[in-house]
Amino acid sequence: MKVCFVAENAYPAIADGNGAAFGGMETQAWAFARSLRQLECCEVGLCVSSPKRFQFELHDGVQVFNRQAFFEHVRRNVAQHCTIQHSWPPLRVRRWSNSLLWQIPLLLLTKPLRSPERERESVVDFYRALPADVVIAFGVSSLTTAIIEAAKAAGKRTVISCASNDDLRGEYQIGSTYVNAYGDSGDFLARGLQAADQIFVQTEWQQELARNNLKLETNVLANPIDERWPRWAESGDRLLADLTSRQPQVSKNFILWTGRTDRFHKRPALAFDVARRLATEQFVMVLNNTDSEYFAELLARCPQNVLILPTMPHPQFVALLSRATAFLSTGSHQYEGFPNVFLQAGVLGVPVVSADCDFGILSKTGIGRSFNDSTDGMVELLREICSSSERRREIVKGVSERTQHLYGGKTIATRLWELLNQAESARFSNGVAI
Repeated sequence: MKVCFVAENAYPAIADGNGAAFGGMETQAWAFARSLRQLECCEVGLCVSSPKRFQFELHDGVQVFNRQAFFEHVRRNVAQHCTIQHSWPPLRVRRWSNSLLWQIPLLLLTKPLRSPERERESVVDFYRALPADVVIAFGVSSLTTAIIEAAKAAGKRTVISCASNDDLRGEYQIGSTYVNAYGDSGDFLARGLQAADQIFVQTEWQQELARNNLKLETNVLANPIDERWPRWAESGDRLLADLTSRQPQVSKNFILWTGRTDRFHKRPALAFDVARRLATEQFVMVLNNTDSEYFAELLARCPQNVLILPTMPHPQFVALLSRATAFLSTGSHQYEGFPNVFLQAGVLGVPVVSADCDFGILSKTGIGRSFNDSTDGMVELLREICSSSERRREIVKGVSERTQHLYGGKTIATRLWELLNQAESARFSNGVAI
């Protein structure tokens, strides 16, 4: 069997020195691919779409395929730096980059030659021809629907692996007129969910959401641990040398937070509220600037005891996390899925104080607690952890072993392989062969 995962923005997670930003879904896809490859039970691939010019690379035994889409990457870069307006001027630059000097004119000149239909055709052609028996796409999006439909039309078995609770909204129904924050229609997203041969969810809570909101039966498949995390932590002196020389705050005790500049999901402003209540403690926020206007607002409101850092390569972030006194999560349970950083904290022995998310991870491993958005509760536990090394040791005792037992790469990959084979057997018993 040839199994190919799809997370088109995952190349920075694969090429550690790339430096570009990526999220939990990309981390999840790469960890799954590497863990399944280590079972040596099948051929494993991962599809990305990177501006780097290559068609195929081999990383850790995983075949990495690149859907080369030059104009898509140019357009995405311009969109990250500019706002399209329906009044004059039609384009407003939010954040300057020298690349805009050639990218904006290029998009304007080539607009008559490009169309959404041609881009969709490019996606369909690529995934129809992909050398795989099973295609596992991460996240629910218009791209995922196009991938699932194209792969299925070519006779491949298709799987959607949900990346967050928001992937299972009740509005994702056939005939729905709902349009989500990314401009995708509920009707089109429902087509992908209905077409997939299997749907994987990360938690029992997501399984309930799928059943109650969409009448879909799913399989629970937790995220796996990446065995490289402890190695990166051990290499912290080397990985963090430049950062500690520039920002000596990270060489002392600090509380770590990470996320994007959004108001509804990661909620950095809530982290500010906690920091203000703990004015004697140092907070470090690794903040992915996805909204320049909100980023500027956050900078203006930033408490004095908060250091804001830009996104960094994954090994460097894991090394930074390993040195944190505690990790603060302010993500909303409505949008979070399975926070990989909770697993990282469990493996590295860093206590987690969570505003609104547990999903069984914190309670099963014992690495932390969720407080139903109670600022008082978060502040109280963080104060205990920071003021008492004995209390901190009590929280993390035995946690690394429990986390490895529950979410080790081999354990989760074995579960994935069992699910794929169960579906394969069911297809043959129904007289359907790939």
